[in-house]
Formats: sequence, structure tokens, C-alpha cells
Amino acid sequence: MATTESTYGTTVVSWGGAEGLMQLRPYTAKAMGVPPGKEQDPEESIKAAVKYLGITDKSLRVIEDKQERINFILGAYNAGLGHVYDAMALAEKYGKNKYVWTDNVEKYILLKSNEEYFNDPVCKYGYFRGGETYTFVRVINQRFEHYKAKIK
Repeated sequence: MATTESTYGTTVVSWGGAEGLMQLRPYTAKAMGVPPGKEQDPEESIKAAVKYLGITDKSLRVIEDKQERINFILGAYNAGLGHVYDAMALAEKYGKNKYVWTDNVEKYILLKSNEEYFNDPVCKYGYFRGGETYTFVRVINQRFEHYKAKIK
């Protein structure tokens, strides 16, 4: 994740204000216990990211399949849980399995940038430009498979 988030840069700041190695937004960093002024400290960034991933895992425990839950956790890390919940609600509304990421929920993450979808009554978190999240989940999974193949 650090490769994708910051290319291991500890001082990187995104267009959205996310900082450091694990690209945590200021509110998230604070909520995960990062001391003020330590947002770019690699150890604090990793500890906070791991804590956030654990909390997100618990929030998504309704997704029983381990790999599917990982996909949702990655999506939520990038987009925020609210947008993932909206995409799940849209998937369910349109007859897709809301507990399957690939070709189901990821499709609605992408569609949340269209007014017809982000204004749908099942959506609570509004507009979202989902292309980055769609790609993020795929890239992390591809990178993981690449590393797994290298380490027997």
C-alpha cells in the first residue's frame, strides 16, 4: 500500500490533503492517534494505517469471504466507508451482489460520479470520483500477487 499511496515518500501531500507514507487525511490521522506534527513520521503513519485497516475490517465483517472483505477494506481505505456503503446500496438496488467487489460494487463506485447515481436516495454520501478507488483496489491486488509469486 505504501508503494501505491506515496511511493515510500514520507513528506508527500496529496491534492486532497492526505499526508505521509500511508497518505492519511488529517482527520483520520488524528482519530487514529497520530500526535500533532507527526503526520509525516513513517512509524506513526504505519501504526495509524494498520489501526484504521483493523477498524474498517470490523466495520465490514458482514462480508464473510476473506478476499472479498480485503477488496472492500482497500476500497474503503481509499474512498472512505461512506462511499463504499453507498456503492453497496446501489449494487443491491440494481440487482448485484453487494458483498462482491469485482464487477459489482466496484461498478457503482465508478458510477458515483454520475448525478443519476450520487443523487439516488440510497446514497448518503453524495458525489464521488471513483476511478481512483477502482484502480487502487486492482493495483494493490496485482502487486500482492506479484510479491506472492516472487516469495515461494
